Formats: sequence, structure tokens, C-alpha cells
Amino acid sequence: MTAYAPSSGSRSGIFHLCLALAAMLSGAPWTARAEEFPSLRQGLWEYQRTEGTTKYAAKECLDPSEELLRRHTAQEKMGCRLSPITRVGSTYTYTAECVVKLPSGAATFSTTSALTVDSDSAYQIETRTIGRNGTSSDLITAQRVADCAK
Repeated sequence: MTAYAPSSGSRSGIFHLCLALAAMLSGAPWTARAEEFPSLRQGLWEYQRTEGTTKYAAKECLDPSEELLRRHTAQEKMGCRLSPITRVGSTYTYTAECVVKLPSGAATFSTTSALTVDSDSAYQIETRTIGRNGTSSDLITAQRVADCAK
């Protein structure tokens, strides 16, 4: 995804790094089997992310289904164990148990993510992260806004 631009507030340290990694990777709430996740339309997508009191926004031209599968693979390579997804209606839920190796040592955290698909052009992901320094929540809303420029 292209750079998120913060609109207010800032945090630092290992906890913030873990939150950033979890937020970045929480967009991958599916196992590697393509038939398990919803089909989302390729195009220009607008993302709004809220982490505590900090808000971010980004736009990117992509196929979200392919991007989410790519992120899933990256999350596993990073050292996370992902549960199988569960689906209830249009909501897909999964957990990830992560041990990330950092120069300062290993950071351990877990996430629970729930992706709710409104249509093939809109979804949201709610993620709760539990780490050494506490619990945080993150919300990403995504909406397809146009076709990609040719």
C-alpha cells in the first residue's frame, strides 16, 4: 500500500513497531487457499485507517484480493502462525500469533482480525493487537473509488 499519512498524534518504540506491523499485515485475514476469501474488484482503492486517536489515509491502484494473499505470505515468513479463517455471513475472522525478530530482540504479539465485506468494492478490517505493552485496536476501511488510470 502506498504511504499512510498520519493526521494527528504519534507513538514510538517497539510497541509502535509491533502495532505498525500488525496493522500492515492485518489486511491478510485469509489462508492461502484462494477459494476461501471474497473476490474484490481491481481498481483505485481509498483506505482510511484509525489507530487510537491517529488517523491515516492512502489511495492505491491494485487488486486487493492479490494484495491480501501476498501479505498473508509475508506474514507467515515474518514468523506468524495464522489460524484458519472462520466465516459468518460476510465477516471473515482469523488470529495470528507472531514472534518477530528485531535487532533489539524478539517482539511477541497476537492479533485478532475481522474483515467484513460490504460488496466487491468495499470492506473494513477491525484488528485487536495484544502485545507486551498492552492492547490496541485498529480499523481500516477500504472503498474502491475508480478504475485505474491506463
